[in-house]
Amino acid sequence: MRKYKIVLAIACLFILSVKCSKDEPTPDSELSAIEQAQLIEAKLGPIPTFTCEDGVLIPIYVNGIEVFEDKPDGACDNPDLKGACKVGSRIGRIQGTYENGDPRAEVVWVFFCRRGDNFAQMIGHNTTTGKTCFLELKDGYLPTNTFLQPNVDVPTPKDAVYNDAWKAPKAIAIQGCNDCHRSDPFIHSRWVVGAKMPNNPNEPVLPELATPSSPYCIIGPDFKNWELKHTYIQGNSCLSCHRLSNINSWNSSNNTDWNLYMPPNNPGSQASDYQEIKDYILNNLSIEDVPPCN
Repeated sequence: MRKYKIVLAIACLFILSVKCSKDEPTPDSELSAIEQAQLIEAKLGPIPTFTCEDGVLIPIYVNGIEVFEDKPDGACDNPDLKGACKVGSRIGRIQGTYENGDPRAEVVWVFFCRRGDNFAQMIGHNTTTGKTCFLELKDGYLPTNTFLQPNVDVPTPKDAVYNDAWKAPKAIAIQGCNDCHRSDPFIHSRWVVGAKMPNNPNEPVLPELATPSSPYCIIGPDFKNWELKHTYIQGNSCLSCHRLSNINSWNSSNNTDWNLYMPPNNPGSQASDYQEIKDYILNNLSIEDVPPCN
């Protein structure tokens, strides 16, 4: 059970699949993008730059074989969280650093560039404190490309154009990313975990970090109304390793029946615990706050 997350979601950030929700107006923010960046860097260190082309291609498989052209929705082994089987999206992981450039082992950044979009997204997370940030480029900042990702270095807070490139925090907060990222900053699905670290073909680019007791909170006052909760069932073997919050954690037209894969050493052996989780959520039983940040 420790190899993969049971947490999945339909249509949220990252992970990482699409924008958090439908386009909404972007009101004046309490903080500007650069002011939010200053809060973030105080907790996570320097916000890194990236270029989409440096990300790892998220592979698409049909009958276990990788394909390099689009397939109809649902016609691949690992559709994305919208059910699409399109080739070209990329995801990348960046090690956190201190201001002097030394590695900061407890901080990780993940960026996501969806094929065809003209923006990109990034999540930063401190595994020790639980402090987390959500960042998104303004629509239109990156040139739209129907397949290859734009080879453009995104601005950091040291660049004068930072406010012109990145959304203000309130514009991100109202998108409701926490509807899916409620219990964990990184949401895993059979689509996104296909992208592996270049130096380790067994390790997904998207980190597997959260435990039932790991802290999690969002940096910045614009996110104070985000609910961060998880499902807790005493004695449930699945939840002894994983943390989840919503109903999209098992089989649907575009997600995964994790009972077919978990636990890795004996798939299906914890079917009763898995069913208990589904029944619990379907019956709208209570969910708890995630452990607070340190």
